[in-house]
This record gives sequence, C-alpha cells and structure tokens, in this order.
Amino acid sequence: MNRFARSGPKTRKAKDRAGAALIGLALFALAAMALAGFALRPPPSDPVTLCRTDQPLAAHTYILVDATDRLEPRHRRRLRAIVQQEHARLARYDRLSIASLRADRPQEPRVLFSLCDPGDGRDANPLYQNTRRAQARWDAAFGDALDRAVRRASGGRAANASPIVAGVRAVAADPDFGGDIPARRLVLVSDLLEYGPRFSLYEDGADLARLKSRAPELADFDLHNVGVRVAMLDRPEQAARQRKAVEDFWRPLLDHAGARAVTFDPTP
Repeated sequence: MNRFARSGPKTRKAKDRAGAALIGLALFALAAMALAGFALRPPPSDPVTLCRTDQPLAAHTYILVDATDRLEPRHRRRLRAIVQQEHARLARYDRLSIASLRADRPQEPRVLFSLCDPGDGRDANPLYQNTRRAQARWDAAFGDALDRAVRRASGGRAANASPIVAGVRAVAADPDFGGDIPARRLVLVSDLLEYGPRFSLYEDGADLARLKSRAPELADFDLHNVGVRVAMLDRPEQAARQRKAVEDFWRPLLDHAGARAVTFDPTP
C-alpha cells in the first residue's frame, strides 16, 4: 500500500501534464483552423462584376459573336463548346465577356455577359465551406447568367450588314479590355465574311489595302499583346471565299493591329 501511495502524486502529475498537452494541442488545432478559415475567406469583390477589388484584374477573355447571318444548329452547338473551352481556361476571378455584333450600331456590340468567375463548388474546401451552397451561389451569380448569354448570342436573325471589323475595333477600344490587364484574349466567332456599304469581302480583290482606302478608321485599332483565336463558322457554299478572306484580309489585318499568337480553327 505504501509503495502505491508514494507513486500516486507522480501519476497525477503525469496525467496533468498529459491533459495540459492535449489541451494545448486542441487549442493549436483550433487556432490553425481559424487561421485557415481566415486565409480561405473570399476576397472583397465588386457586387456588379464579381471582380476582386483588392487587386487589379489579371486576365480578361472577350468572346465576340457574329450572328448577323443565321446560326444553324451546328453553329449554336459549336458556340456553346467554344464558350465552355474558354471558360475552362479561366483562373478564379479572371473576367469573361460575351458580346454580339449589331448591324444597326456596328461600333457598339451588344454586351450580353461580363463577369469575373468567383469559383464554383469545386473550388470550395469541404473542411471550411459548404460545397453545395458554394455551387448554388456560383450558379445564381455566374453560371445561369452565362447560359442565358450563350442562348442570346446564338439567337440572332439575319441582318443586312455584317460589321465584323467594326465589332473587333470596338472590343479593342473597350476600357474594360484595356492594355493594363496582363493577359488579354479575344475570341472571334464568325464566318468572317465582312460586308457593308463601304467595304465587302464579297467583292473581288477585297483586301486590307482596299479597307484602308475606303474606310481607313476601321483598320485603325490596337491589339498589341492580345492573344486572338478566330473560330470560323462554316458556310459550305462560301468555303472558297472564306479561305480567301482569311489569307488576303484577316491575317494581314490582325497582324497590322499587332495581335499575337493568332490561331484559326478550323484551319482554313
């Protein structure tokens, strides 16, 4: 009995030390979780654009859709696929804009969508965030609006002009697409067959020199440091004219504007 009695205080001290260690470990874990929650909190953002307000915009992708000629079902499917591809390229809080050409106001494409992507439920950390709630917020603020914009962009009616160059020039001049943004990307979805009262690619010999002589202001825009993707909508009855337009007009025009990394898909 005496031996066990003598060891009692040591046992209690050991238990006290173990209990203190557990309490310290629990407090450390709580502090780490609180710190992680603070670090993972959403940054301050603009309620209209959803873009961050604590730092400059890092990247902006601008999709310009030419629906001045009727888009066939295959064209609408392709447009949706293009938007999905471009959206997948975005990092969190990069900006995506979608606009459609307007034959009645060629210098002012109709902006259908222009938001920064705040991240959907896949970006949520399940330890600190409700993924379903995060997905619902993303759908309400970004995803649903994007779907509506794609439907509106593909639902245009045939017009009596196709002011593609004027639309590209308008995007280049848009202050929201300004040169202070490090990464800018223009995606032109069009059959590329520009036509209007002063210049038309349906005329023989239409090239950049003719545009400069007839409408010099249209050739005057700046796409320096802008990556350009031209997604050509097929018009089988105009395939030869489309190929000629690319080689004689669009490549020289985009090169003249200083665009970089210009790609055409499909390759004409």
